[in-house]
Amino acid sequence: MKTRRAFTLLEIICAVVLVGVITTISVATYNAVSRGWEVSTDYMDKMQRTDFALNQVISGLRSMYYPHNGTPDSNYDYGFALQNLGDGEDPDRSDIIEWSKTGTAIVGNKSAVADTVHRVQVMVLEEGDSDWQEEIEVTGLYARLCPDQALRPKDDEEIDYTFANDEMYQPVLIADGITGFNCRVLESPEKATSNAGGPEFEDEWIETNKVPYKVELTFYVLDKEAKSYRTNTAPLVRIVRIPMYEQSQDAALPPGSEDKNAAAAGAAGRGGRGGNSGGASNGGGRRGGGGQPPPGPPHGGGGGVQ
Repeated sequence: MKTRRAFTLLEIICAVVLVGVITTISVATYNAVSRGWEVSTDYMDKMQRTDFALNQVISGLRSMYYPHNGTPDSNYDYGFALQNLGDGEDPDRSDIIEWSKTGTAIVGNKSAVADTVHRVQVMVLEEGDSDWQEEIEVTGLYARLCPDQALRPKDDEEIDYTFANDEMYQPVLIADGITGFNCRVLESPEKATSNAGGPEFEDEWIETNKVPYKVELTFYVLDKEAKSYRTNTAPLVRIVRIPMYEQSQDAALPPGSEDKNAAAAGAAGRGGRGGNSGGASNGGGRRGGGGQPPPGPPHGGGGGVQ
């Protein structure tokens, strides 16, 4: 008769310990994979939204509007404007750009100004920013827009219809997760080959009656885990060739003639605009400085950016 052999207490304990170790390793591995998947998915989602925002801004720059009517002082209202506020790695040091354009890029096809010439202003704003009529709810890339100067109401000169009026044109979110924006400009084709180190992109742009030859856009995406760049932000860079560059040269004002032309425009009775030359010193932005935005009706700031 065969004797049945049972498990000893020691064998049972070893088995339980082994199962526990395997379970612990499996759970830890699962959690690590899940966490990695979550972080990667969130990061890729931010990158996709940033890429979308970049494409919107690029399309907007390529659809820039610049009239060719041989009148330099009127063209002065359509030039590219840049407020250089720093290196762009956080909202407080992010640049602001603005220009005149046509089409649905940035503004959306439901906007009232999509089918007309309009002015757009692009910037990064931080959650909790209360400089506007409505507090900013999420950090990201925002745009403001208003119709062309020719479409603004002319029966009330006491109302400021430019971007300097923060209460009139509320920023509209283009994409969240973008924590910084830096813009540099390449003034002319000559600057592209003027030195052995490469194109001479510059942070400052004072020729606001014209448009630059190229624009370098750098967006910084929030990357809390610092997986890609060992910092809390990851940069995305694009360089855009501006199609209206050559056309803007035909009506460019000579250096030092801004005040003279502005005075002449005022004397010609251009709707009481007087000496509003519209350059970067015109105060057209919430952080000081900021371009020559043409005003538009109060409802011009809304609309379908997403």
